[in-house]
Amino acid sequence: MQNLTKQVLDSREVAGMVEKEHKFLMRDIRRYLKQFNQCNIAPGDFFQESTYKDKNNQDRPCYLITKKGCEFIAHKLTGTKGTVFTARYINRFHEMEDIISNKETEPGLPWFIRNFRGKYIMLFRDFETITGVHLSGNYTSLKRAYHLTGGHDYNGWGWYTNINKEEFKQKYGFDYGDDQCMNYLYPCGIMKALDILMDDKEVHIKEETYRMLVDGVKSLARHKEVKTVAHPPASIQRDGTVKTLPVSINITIGNGQEDYRQNILLQN
Repeated sequence: MQNLTKQVLDSREVAGMVEKEHKFLMRDIRRYLKQFNQCNIAPGDFFQESTYKDKNNQDRPCYLITKKGCEFIAHKLTGTKGTVFTARYINRFHEMEDIISNKETEPGLPWFIRNFRGKYIMLFRDFETITGVHLSGNYTSLKRAYHLTGGHDYNGWGWYTNINKEEFKQKYGFDYGDDQCMNYLYPCGIMKALDILMDDKEVHIKEETYRMLVDGVKSLARHKEVKTVAHPPASIQRDGTVKTLPVSINITIGNGQEDYRQNILLQN
């Protein structure tokens, strides 16, 4: 999970930056950790164990890599590859630092909530960094009974456009990223994604992570008019069993075109 005071990059993103298959970067990191242990060097300052969901919804290992960890990897690279990776990871960390340092322009908003073309969004890559869950394909597939809906819960930018990444950053204040299409969640999509994950027995989201994302969406209430409507508990039938759902809170932001649902578990 991402510590808000220490920014990290997912090892899969770093693997793309160094143009290496993720499994080989994982192999290298494990070798580094073994050497750290032999020398009594604290590994958490460089690499932190984590997991993500693959396209088959199976847990797979990865690492969250700190800035120190990226510097360490960069020193292992030579020539142009080392230079390019250094530039890429420095840009990514500067981007995260810029988001945090520019809070005064959007007071009260967490770093992962961005303003893009007049709407508040959360990038897929930021959701993945925080939760360790890869959304594309896994939770956007129409094969799932309960999935993220394109155009309502999430959207993408850049499929049919040649993106000038420097101009994009100057205009919107953050990097476009390395993917062909920049996928992002609307506030309602953040909440729906959390609903889906909390209902997925194969996924384990820490309470602090869940609360951080919920509070991030709630912070939008200070920026737009928010209307809240509570609904009584409901039940659904799944796999032959009846499951009682928590109380549902529907929150409409602004002109009614953005909303999200929060489920509240009532305890005696």
